[in-house]
Amino acid sequence: MGSAKQAVTADWIYTGATVWIGDAENRTAAALAVKDGRVLATGSKEAVLRFAGPNTEIEDLRGAFVMPGFLDSHTHAPGTALADLYEVSLYTCKSPDDCLQAVRRFMREQPDADEVRGAGWDIAGFTDKELIHGPRKARLDALSEDRAIILRSYDGHALWLNSAAFARYGITPRTPDPAGGVIERDPHTGALWGTLKEEATKLIPPKTYSEQQTIRALKLYQTRMHRYGITGIVSIQGAGLGASAEAFHRMEREGDLLMRVRFAQEIGPEDSIDEQIAALRETKARCDGTLFKVTSAKFFADGVIEGGTAFLCAPYAAKAGRESDANNAAVWGLSDLATAFRVTHRAGFQTFTHAIGDAATRRVLNALRQAGAARWRDARPVITHLQIVRTQDIRRMRHLGVVASVQPFWHMKEPQWWSRVDATMLGMRRATREYPLRRLFDEGLVVASSSDHPITVHPNPLVAIEIGVTRNLAAAAWYGVADITRADSKRYLLGKGQRVSVERMLASYTRHGAFLMRCENECGALLPGLSADFIVLDRDPRSVPPIEIESCSVLRTYFCGRMVWDSACGV
Repeated sequence: MGSAKQAVTADWIYTGATVWIGDAENRTAAALAVKDGRVLATGSKEAVLRFAGPNTEIEDLRGAFVMPGFLDSHTHAPGTALADLYEVSLYTCKSPDDCLQAVRRFMREQPDADEVRGAGWDIAGFTDKELIHGPRKARLDALSEDRAIILRSYDGHALWLNSAAFARYGITPRTPDPAGGVIERDPHTGALWGTLKEEATKLIPPKTYSEQQTIRALKLYQTRMHRYGITGIVSIQGAGLGASAEAFHRMEREGDLLMRVRFAQEIGPEDSIDEQIAALRETKARCDGTLFKVTSAKFFADGVIEGGTAFLCAPYAAKAGRESDANNAAVWGLSDLATAFRVTHRAGFQTFTHAIGDAATRRVLNALRQAGAARWRDARPVITHLQIVRTQDIRRMRHLGVVASVQPFWHMKEPQWWSRVDATMLGMRRATREYPLRRLFDEGLVVASSSDHPITVHPNPLVAIEIGVTRNLAAAAWYGVADITRADSKRYLLGKGQRVSVERMLASYTRHGAFLMRCENECGALLPGLSADFIVLDRDPRSVPPIEIESCSVLRTYFCGRMVWDSACGV
């Protein structure tokens, strides 16, 4: 038996580290061996060194922490890269004036552009009626009366337009609101206000880019993900967000794709579900590869709290001036959604559904039940966001085999946001019960963490892990506020009882993400035979004070055994 072991020699052996294997037992090892891009062995230094041969490279990691690569189960690749390269990027703007200055600068630099496109404005920067209805068109009219200006919100659920843009695309005060959408109007005069929300954003065709431009942005995005230790994603295309399957397919074909990608296409109620799923099947047949696979159909069960378009069981707070019913919040009717789920499942695709409000989650579960999901075999339907959700519905989620895709970045009282948006729209009592993270875990659901990037501008999993553990402020510098000194500091603390352990958060970004992506037999843990997708951190996030988890640094990122990020040289 000893000679058999020696007959298999490693390409690389890493010692001097704490290796968190990422299995259900949370085991650790002291060394890792890699061969042909896969994990060969983990264990004690002595045991792993038995796989050393004359050509094996052995490296002492000097006390670093090794773990599986992070898997972000909800993104819109290429994130902010398209806006950063080709549009007005508003993602770092903290106020309306900052946004206007950025647009003004772009217009000076691009004087021949027939229209101005941009993305990234944040509703929390506005006040009074603009906080409810969105920013006014008059702000943009002051910049240009003849050039159309179209700016997508950071979350993709709203567009801010000037008068020239409304005129260019034929939208008038008499244009009817599309089902599931809102054309904001002045409540007194009926004039166009300046924003389109949800399905109404589809009245404006998205800006198109060449495949070459898209691939350039995807390569920039991929480098950014590697910097954060992310080696796999679910990328969703729809509503002007997300790269095409063809762009990913070309990257893989040309050897440039260095991450595992599962692709979801938005499916809407306005067109035939059979035709949309047939098109998705054609895309899959044309674009599926080894690393890139078309796997899911994305549905919207409602909008967002900040737009007053989330579907809630109880009314919005009086200040919001909004109803909450199927007419202005729900995108799909129950029977249509159930039919769509059934057709999607029969075609071999996973359902991936956006649900913010508790009524939306209830509708999704009712639709899954009506579609027969309790009898589906290993379907893994996903519900993402779960901002307001009833305890009884969490229990139903487990019965129906639902996987929860959560965004822990938002599981705190965000500075300049929570009190002005969530508490205003929902009322204080309901807002303090948002995002029941621990309850999802305790009910036995598979909980996979994600960023919804570019909605989360900097999708650093270590920030999300810290917030999941503390339910308190992280990334203070991004918000421009002083950092907390204690995990129990009250100002930004949201639902202390919903804290979870570091190990649970690590699992949500590794093993659970792999389960959601249906690649648990390929990655998500450092077990023999799985892909050597792993990262090297400077410290063990399990041993540092909880409020310091975000300060752990990704030193290196490896994908299929190949180093794709090295902090020492920035590549």
